[in-house]
Amino acid sequence: MARLLGFVRSLPGRIPTPLRRAAIPLLVLAFMAASAAAVLLFDTTRTDLDVFFWPSAETAAHGHPLLLYASSSGLYPDANGPVSLLPLSLVALVANALGWEGSMHLRDALTVGVFAVFPLLLAREAVLAVEAGRGRPSPRLLVSAVFLLAPSLWVALIGFGHIEQPLELWLILLGVRLLGRGATVRAGICLGLAVTTRSVAAICLVPLLAALLFDRRVRSGLALVGGAALTAALVIAPFWLANHSQVLFSLVTYRGALPIVGGSLWVAFPAGAWAGFVQHWDTLLFAGAALLLSVAVLAWRPHEAWAPPQVYGLLAVAAACVPMLAKTSWPYYLLDPYVFAAIWWLGRPGRALGWRVSAPLLLGAGGIVLAAVEPTLPLPPTPGAADGILASAGMGVVIAIILVEWLRLPARRRPAAGAGA
Repeated sequence: MARLLGFVRSLPGRIPTPLRRAAIPLLVLAFMAASAAAVLLFDTTRTDLDVFFWPSAETAAHGHPLLLYASSSGLYPDANGPVSLLPLSLVALVANALGWEGSMHLRDALTVGVFAVFPLLLAREAVLAVEAGRGRPSPRLLVSAVFLLAPSLWVALIGFGHIEQPLELWLILLGVRLLGRGATVRAGICLGLAVTTRSVAAICLVPLLAALLFDRRVRSGLALVGGAALTAALVIAPFWLANHSQVLFSLVTYRGALPIVGGSLWVAFPAGAWAGFVQHWDTLLFAGAALLLSVAVLAWRPHEAWAPPQVYGLLAVAAACVPMLAKTSWPYYLLDPYVFAAIWWLGRPGRALGWRVSAPLLLGAGGIVLAAVEPTLPLPPTPGAADGILASAGMGVVIAIILVEWLRLPARRRPAAGAGA
């Protein structure tokens, strides 16, 4: 394995410079083409792209861009923010011009192929995050493959049509990198855009704010949250003014009406006061768990608050709290914690092939298993309960791996004031 890694690292030097420059756009086009082809090769039936996102894009493409949330499918509206729907509307215009609007496979292939640019941007940010953690260059093609070939990514894109997730994750990683460089306002803008791409991205603000406060950067923490909130408000405002009742329902109030379904831990507890609380307030459960875990670990190791690998570990823990405690749990929920856990794993000092790899491996394997056994959620209560308990237990193991690794490393002392200045 060491020889293989050495060979991969030496590859760029073996390839002539003009060929290296031409290889990058060719690889980009090849990945986009492969993404589109995957839609045509696999029977994806009707994904969330078809049921929720495409009708909203068609509304915009037919001259009503501020009425994206006018369409809904029963209890489930289009619950994502408008950021990803704007480029999707442009894709809808192209599909309509080509006469593909009536062909689900063709329009889906076009959409996934175009949106494949965001996994590539995500992989680039992930490589930079890994290199920041290790403090040296990495075999970029090999590291990129960890993210671009991840089962969790393909389950989300092809299996469930969640084209917005790579965009959301790219914005989060870009925001974290900017935050590490001290560009707090720009980081807040990125995170605000991430939240208005996919609202669950707000969970990432919890560990980031906690890390900043423990690092005694109170003003940066306030600026980060304020910038994210202001950006989100500015993005949502035009849609709110045009159709505030549907925007409120789609982005906020609809969730309380959804039942507890198979694939969730809470199916195992169908009666009692817990059921009503979980149905209406499960967001408080996973957000509260993310906050408690972040604060507990940072209080134990306050001087490690903003080291690059650790902050991605905190993000992985916070993101894993969502599929562990949410009242509905779908396989694509595992993409966010997988990306953060993989960066944490590869960005740690020492050998990559160690016990830490079990965290992203569990998440990657879990995505495959859940996609295989949950193709038609919600499941009936009995198998759904067992499935949900096992899935939540797996998330608990991932969280434990990251936290144990954090606590077992020798602590570093905070530099004295003015040191190194």
